[in-house]
Amino acid sequence: MKRLLSMAMILYIVTCTRIENNQGVMDQYVNTGVQQQIEELTQSKIGHFVVDLAEVSMRVTGAIDSLRDGVKAFGRQIEERLKLENTQWEAVEGEHNAKVISLSSQANQAEFDINREKKVLNSELIPRLHELDDILLGLKAKQTDNTQSFKEAEAARNTQNQSFQLTTTEFTDALRNIDEALDLLTDLFKSGDVRAAFIQITDEQKHKINKSLKQVKSNTENFGHQYSSFIQALTNLTERFDFKDRQVLNEICDFLNSLRLNIFDALTKAYKDEDSQKYQHSLRTQQLTAEKTVFDQQYADFYQEREDKTVRISDVQTMISTRQADLKAYQDRLRTQNNNYSANLKIHDDIVASVQQELAVLAKALQLVQTPPFLDFLNARITKA
Repeated sequence: MKRLLSMAMILYIVTCTRIENNQGVMDQYVNTGVQQQIEELTQSKIGHFVVDLAEVSMRVTGAIDSLRDGVKAFGRQIEERLKLENTQWEAVEGEHNAKVISLSSQANQAEFDINREKKVLNSELIPRLHELDDILLGLKAKQTDNTQSFKEAEAARNTQNQSFQLTTTEFTDALRNIDEALDLLTDLFKSGDVRAAFIQITDEQKHKINKSLKQVKSNTENFGHQYSSFIQALTNLTERFDFKDRQVLNEICDFLNSLRLNIFDALTKAYKDEDSQKYQHSLRTQQLTAEKTVFDQQYADFYQEREDKTVRISDVQTMISTRQADLKAYQDRLRTQNNNYSANLKIHDDIVASVQQELAVLAKALQLVQTPPFLDFLNARITKA
């Protein structure tokens, strides 16, 4: 404790004492090696401080033993300060490394997420969206064709039915007119003697029969070329018709019966054709309805998938933007962290270099103050003063 008190008093005295004209004393000192060492030592504040403290100690106590102990103690304090600085720096460096590792890991993960989502977007979602657009376009064309086929089938069926209605009406009218003509002719047969070659007929009867036959002729003319032979035969009979001639009357009846049978067969065929056309139309309608159901369901399914893909693309794009912002933030923080670390490292290195320089100066000073030439130098300074 006494030594520490002495050192404190010495430091106080040093802070209050001014040593002047050092150069004059040095000029009188003949040992140029010691002189050079002292000059080098006093280039630093701490070296100058040791030399001045040595002089003060010599003046006060007449010796510098306590100074050597004090310098050693001061050196240990500086070493402790250096050790503390290094310990604190290790903590700072460890914290920095941990932050760098964490930020780098987060940045790498963000970059990985961005690349992964971009791959999903560009190699899966967008190509599939384009594919779905093509599929939907194709299905829309099929739906349009299906609708057109429905219209064409309905139009064709309406045309068939209209033709059927017209044909059956004409056939029915023809049969009715033939039956009327046959009834009139049958009445003529009944009115006379069945053995007579000629039949008595009134003008009214003749007019009715003639009118009925002309109507039959008009009906058959509308039926087309397949009835041309009947039409021609009816025309010939009408032109030479003599209602009194039983033979001619028989020929007309035979002709009308043959014509009636032919028209009846045609009417029957028309009904069968109509039933067949109805059935074929029904099958076609069922086919088109089934196709429409398939097309509509496929369109709905693919459209829903496209909607889902559109939402997914939006989510992925948002994810990419978010992770890009995260990546930039991590990189900025990492850059700031490294910049701060570099600045702190420079400060630390400067402190360590300064402290190590102080220790080196103290080591040189401690070595110097223990040499006899230095004691001679101090005594010379004290004597000169």
